[in-house]
Amino acid sequence: MIKKLFIKNYKDTKNPEVRNRYGIVSGVFGIITNFILFLIKFIIGIISNSITIMADAFNNLSDSGSCIITILGFKLSNKPPDKEHPYGHKRYEYITAMIIALLIFSMGILFLKTSVDKMFNPEIISINYLTYIILLVAIIGKIIQMFVYYDFAKAIDSNTIKGNAIDARNDIISTTSVLVASMIMGITKINLDAYFGFIVSIFILISALKMLKDTINPLLGIVPDDEKVRFIRKKILSYDGVYGIHDLVIHNYGVGSDFVTVHIEVNSNINIVDGHNIVDNIEKDFKEKYGIHLTVHIDPIDINNEKVKILKEKTIKDLKTFDKTLSIHDFRIVSNKDTTNILFDVLIPFDKNYSKEEIISYLNQKFEEDKYHFIIDIDRPYS
Repeated sequence: MIKKLFIKNYKDTKNPEVRNRYGIVSGVFGIITNFILFLIKFIIGIISNSITIMADAFNNLSDSGSCIITILGFKLSNKPPDKEHPYGHKRYEYITAMIIALLIFSMGILFLKTSVDKMFNPEIISINYLTYIILLVAIIGKIIQMFVYYDFAKAIDSNTIKGNAIDARNDIISTTSVLVASMIMGITKINLDAYFGFIVSIFILISALKMLKDTINPLLGIVPDDEKVRFIRKKILSYDGVYGIHDLVIHNYGVGSDFVTVHIEVNSNINIVDGHNIVDNIEKDFKEKYGIHLTVHIDPIDINNEKVKILKEKTIKDLKTFDKTLSIHDFRIVSNKDTTNILFDVLIPFDKNYSKEEIISYLNQKFEEDKYHFIIDIDRPYS
């Protein structure tokens, strides 16, 4: 409902302007709702003298600050590339999400310290029915907030807005804990305020650490999404003249900003102009249709040579008996008078550490050593 009211062409999420609008609207929505919740809880916290309610109130105030950072992040990430940042500014979203996580973590530390102090120096708590009603209203408000954030985050695949959604979910849990604590204290007259405040603080800290991990990982570079890899592979293989692909590497500079390199296998008999046309068409289509900056390298293969086919099939079969997780590409042969050089790249998973010598030694046992000579390179699966 909110996106329909405030975001023009809200379904066109690939449009940078629409995406930017999503970020700004979610930020303004968060600032207003969180500040209202802060004021309500702050007043109740003062009246009741409850550290748990006060901690929950200031957590909402920090959420308003997080929303301001969200707006700033979307504004900065929407800047076009320049000479100092030729790959654009999309990673600002990751940075702002990290700042939000750090803010949440610092609030958790503050509440934890205050809760421990209250354990040793408890104060009188005043709980009444108004406290219960206000906390229940706050929980409902946070549930609405969470659904709005998750809807926005899913629409534009935003870690920053998703972080706000996770924070809203945390607030639902923490405010529910505050409500339960208040009810227990109201019924039993036992002051558990500091202990519930301690539990809420620990939960906030754990959530903040998880958010930090989720935002730092894209900055370090992570394995690309499986669905994206499958789409790129399937699309490239659909072009006439492409017999295979390998060495697919995806560099991500923020949501919707992918720079991709790939090797394609083509018939070694085609001329250089035809090969260039294949590459040119692929690169142009990916840029115009999908916004992906693709760079293609050609690897010629001899598709009509029966000897190549036989040797390749045997090499693959033997390597699978050595380790079924291995695969090869760029397979070719160079025949001399007495020997045949077999050249290829072997793809080894990151959790395996085979050396060239190990693999060559094993293959030599399977082939006639004096007749075939293996020249291999080790490759790693970057996608």
